[in-house]
Amino acid sequence: MENVHFNLSEEEFSKSKKVMLWIFASCFFFAGIATLLMSLLYDSSIKPGVSAAPLGISLVTGIIAGMATFKRSDHYFSIDDDKIDFKYGMGNAKVTTIKWEDIKDIYFPHKQKKIKVVMKDNTQTIINLTWVQKKKSSLIRKHLFTAAREKNINLIKVQVLD
Repeated sequence: MENVHFNLSEEEFSKSKKVMLWIFASCFFFAGIATLLMSLLYDSSIKPGVSAAPLGISLVTGIIAGMATFKRSDHYFSIDDDKIDFKYGMGNAKVTTIKWEDIKDIYFPHKQKKIKVVMKDNTQTIINLTWVQKKKSSLIRKHLFTAAREKNINLIKVQVLD
């Protein structure tokens, strides 16, 4: 079996895309503030609730721009002869290591990007590849399937994981 290592760090946004996101977020923020000030300071027919839409758009765009600017670079998925080792996730990413000798069953759903691993002590681990790029997640599933078949681990194909 070949050893496989996937780098799961997000692809880098170009600097121009990052700048455009920040400009877009700031324009909507200032538009929301201006609308709020006009409705409160001047006697006009604009209601203060109208400023909620531009402020909400600026918040969402700001979050996306922040995630594009400040990114994690140490996410990976590794499959070798002894173990499955991975670290990924949106929030608090933890390193998870699963030894092949401890695995009893592996459930592969047909239309989901998840894999359920059942250990010999009946504990379960769900490997969720939903946030990984489609090409990388399908390669990871393929390598896990072939490696488990070589190790004579019980492979169970299901439609959907419960």
